[in-house]
Amino acid sequence: MADTTNTGTSFNRPYKPFGFNVKVPEIGERTLQQAGDTLGEIVKSPVEPLFTFLEENENVFNGDINFQMNKIFAQSFTIGSAMRMEDEKINGAAPKFDMDC
Repeated sequence: MADTTNTGTSFNRPYKPFGFNVKVPEIGERTLQQAGDTLGEIVKSPVEPLFTFLEENENVFNGDINFQMNKIFAQSFTIGSAMRMEDEKINGAAPKFDMDC
């Protein structure tokens, strides 16, 4: 039977706490680059969808959409008015019904 009173080990192995016998590889340029890229992505990833949304919908926030809508409404009104005038020229005045009888 092995003596474990002094070393706290069995099978006559020397006592080595975990960590002292593990070799850590040298940190190289590629590892540092990957760590930097990873940290950068971790920081940017929560806000990137917000910036993408704002960039895609910039026209809404700077007023271009409102301008375009007003322009299209004015064009629609002008075209509709011209069509009603031509309809009245070709087909005559629209009939009017007296509803007070």
